[in-house]
This record gives sequence, structure tokens and C-alpha cells, in this order.
Amino acid sequence: MNKGTRKDIKKIMKENPEFRSKLFARGFLFTDADIEEKRYPFYGLWKKQKIDQYTLLAAPKQTVYLKEKNGTALILAGHAYNPFSMCASEIEILESLLDIPFISTKFWEILHQITGIFTLICIKNSEVYILGDSTCMQTTFYGKIDGKIYVASHTNLIGDLLNLKCDDYIKKLSEYRFFPMLGNALPGDLTQFQKIRRLIPNHYIKIGKSVEVKRFYWPQSLKLDTDKIVDEAADILHRNLKLITEKWKKPAISMTGGCDSKTTLACAAGLYDRFLYFSYTSTESEDVDANAAHTICQALGVEHTIYKIPQEDDKFDKIEKIRSILEWNTGNIIPVNKNDVRKRAFFADTEDFDVEVKSWASEIGRAYYSKRFHGRKNFGKGPTPRKCTTMYKFFFHNRKLVKQTDKIFEEYLKKYFAQARENPVDWQEQLFWEFRMPSWNGLVITGEHKYSFDITIPYNNRKLLELLLSVPLEERIQDTVYSKIREKMNPLIDKTGISVTNLKHTENREKAENIYYMLHSKIPF
Repeated sequence: MNKGTRKDIKKIMKENPEFRSKLFARGFLFTDADIEEKRYPFYGLWKKQKIDQYTLLAAPKQTVYLKEKNGTALILAGHAYNPFSMCASEIEILESLLDIPFISTKFWEILHQITGIFTLICIKNSEVYILGDSTCMQTTFYGKIDGKIYVASHTNLIGDLLNLKCDDYIKKLSEYRFFPMLGNALPGDLTQFQKIRRLIPNHYIKIGKSVEVKRFYWPQSLKLDTDKIVDEAADILHRNLKLITEKWKKPAISMTGGCDSKTTLACAAGLYDRFLYFSYTSTESEDVDANAAHTICQALGVEHTIYKIPQEDDKFDKIEKIRSILEWNTGNIIPVNKNDVRKRAFFADTEDFDVEVKSWASEIGRAYYSKRFHGRKNFGKGPTPRKCTTMYKFFFHNRKLVKQTDKIFEEYLKKYFAQARENPVDWQEQLFWEFRMPSWNGLVITGEHKYSFDITIPYNNRKLLELLLSVPLEERIQDTVYSKIREKMNPLIDKTGISVTNLKHTENREKAENIYYMLHSKIPF
């Protein structure tokens, strides 16, 4: 399939004005450049705020909050809530951050408590600081070009404003025949544009005369026994779910028969009447998940809806235009799966619920790479560029691309991974949190899912994630803490005996990937 072009997107917007609110859906732009907000890609639909010499533009249905005090301005694009203070108000959260010295120890303590999907921008002393949520599920891209600052939710938003060209390496990488197999994530902190970079979790960007990247948090492994972790993690999840019911009128938990969503459902105990519950099927393979979720919900006595999404494109009006918009929203790297396009079209502007509660980010505590590589527990003392390249994509040939990608990860490790002698957590867990999760999951959330409705993730909390990472590796491989959380919060769920695993993660595939990892990570060329 040929990729769309900037010219193609502009034509779609000109001829189909009903889609203008879906271009960079629920996005934002922060800049000190002059912006013509009446023209493409905004068309006068985006909300505009001026803060000193800066302009903040927010797409329809994107929430933004601003608070200023003593010469410091804090902007939050997205949503946030604090399960420790039980505060559901973004303005109150910003006020609490403004009451203490910026980027002080106390500031980080409060930030670590916050759940949500957001970008936080601070204007202080003629400098701009950019921070993300715990895993950068709200993707954030930034750059200083021709002396002007650009911070945005979507790469092509900046690219369209400045008429930027795709980098040659990214073009060749995305055209590599095996590139689509592990999603459209780009290596390191790269985007398709040389002058634009992606915000990495646990770091902040300081933009003044230059652009600086600074780490403010290391993923931690706490010295707690598993039962203590279970109690604290279950409590945080339950509190987050309670706050969700206070923030939204019609929250809905999307369900499968898998570990993550079952644990979310268990932690909603006592709140079941405040949520809707749903699954959807867009392919035959999704029937297993949906039916499992339906059976679990029946056992709990809660109503569960299965949305049957047509499997034919001709059931949807202008589906090819929707496909082009989604691909542009996700950076135009690779085509979006056809069934995923139909999902977004099916749920566009749904009124059944106003936010989907997803269980993503929880995989950070589930030893992802150990499971992917057939139970591997030892990945060596530290990362190397080749190990990162091997974990990133399948490169069966084209060694020039391998060497180029090695170079990208070499720069990434120097920029983001340099640390003390003792890693707080195993390096592959840090790589999954700070690279794999935001570069793929974050892009899907921001670029695809928000086309249809708002998303919130109760696991997206730094205090919760460090608890889950503190479980011994073998127990994380076995998902012990998750089953204990369910047993504590609602044992009826596991008594159904239903457990659905990812059909793509077969034992044979795990063995094959482990062999690939062992060989490819050591090949010297």
C-alpha cells in the first residue's frame, strides 16, 4: 500500500470538512512561533490560549489546564488524578505543584503520585520545561527549529507546519519488509524528522538557549515482600478507579479474559455499578477474548456488551479517508491494520461512554522480555546497542540497516541509560518501560485510539509501577502478584477458571525469538 502524502491529507480536509476535528484528534501544540489557526491543520476548530509570548492550541475534546503563580506557569494537556491525596481536579494538582519549589524533591514526590495521560509544560524564567506522564502514554514531541520552540502531541502536526521532510534512514527502515512485524515504533528517541525528538519517560526537557535532556527518576525495585506489594498495589488501583468514576460521567472498562483486564475488574470491587463493561470483535480471533470477558462479567452479575464490528470495509462510509487520517496521526510510518481502522470508524463519536478504561502499562510489571524470549532470565549485566536492535526488530538481512540502527541505540544508551554502577532494576525492564511502552503503546493511544474517544489507564502511575517491578522475577513471569490482587479484591473472577493468553505468543514463537536473540545479539556485523 502506498503511503499518503501531505498533499493527500490536505485534499481530504478540503473536500471533507467533517473530518477536520479528527486530524490530530485530541492533540495539542505549544509554540512561540506565529500560528495561523484559521488554516490547515486547525481550521479555527482548536482552542487557543496565549501565555506571554507562547501560544497553546488544543484540539476539540482535548482538555488543557493552566495555572500561574509567582512568575511560573504550569500547563497540563490531558488529564490527571492523584490516588494518594484522592484529588480528581487538575487545577488543584497544578496548585499543589506551584506551592512548592519547581523540580525540587517535593515536586517529584507529588508528580510520582499522579495517574493520568498528560503532558506537563512549565514556563519559568524565560525557559520552557516539558514533562510527561509515567510512561508517556500521551506522546510528546519537541524541537527548537529556526529559534522557535515546538511541542506537540503528533509529529506530523509539527511537520505540516514547517513542511519537514522524512529522514532518509527512517524512510528506508519503514520500507524494510519485516519492519511492520513489531509495530511502527522508531528506534531511540527518533521521529521521522531529524530536528524533532520524542519525550522519553522519567526525563524532562529544558528549552532555553539550548535544548537539554535531564533524568529525574530511575525505575525502582523496592525492598518489600510480595504480600505488602499486593496490598499497596490493589489499594492504588482501587483508588484510581474510584477517581475515574468521579471524573467521568460514563466510564467504561474494556474487557478481555487476560490478566491485566481481569485485575482491573477485580480492583473495581465496590464500584461495579459505576462502570459500563464492554468488549469488541473485529476479527474471528477476538471472539475468544470477548466471550471470555462476557462469561466473567456474568459471574459477577454485571452487564457486559460485545460490539460486533463489521469485517468488511464497505460497511463504513469513506473508510479509506479514515485510514489515511489515522496513518497521518500516527506518523505515516506504516499502514494501520484494516480491522483497527474499522474499530476507530465504528466507535467514532460514540455516546455509549465518555472514556475507555484500559489496562495498558501494567505489562511493565510482567517481565515482558523474559516471556517473549521463552522464559529468559539473564540478559547480561547491561545493554548494548546490538541487544537493543535485536529486541527492537527482526533483521534477517540488510546489515546496513542493522548497523545504522545500532548507531541510533548507541546514542540512545549514552543519552538516557548512563547511570550509577548498580542498576535499580534489570536493564531490560528499564528499556521496556522507557522505550518499548511509549514508542509503541503511547503512539497507538495518541494516534489511533483517541480518534474515537478519550482513554485513561489506572496503571499509569509511577508509584504503582515501581511496586509491580519490585516483585521477584520468577513471580513476575508467573504473574503471581496479579493473581493475588484478584484473590484479595474479588476471588470470584479466578473461580471462573477463565484465562486467555495472547494467541501470538505461542511457545514455538517464544523459542524461535529466543534463538534469534541469542544469535543476532552476538553477530559482529
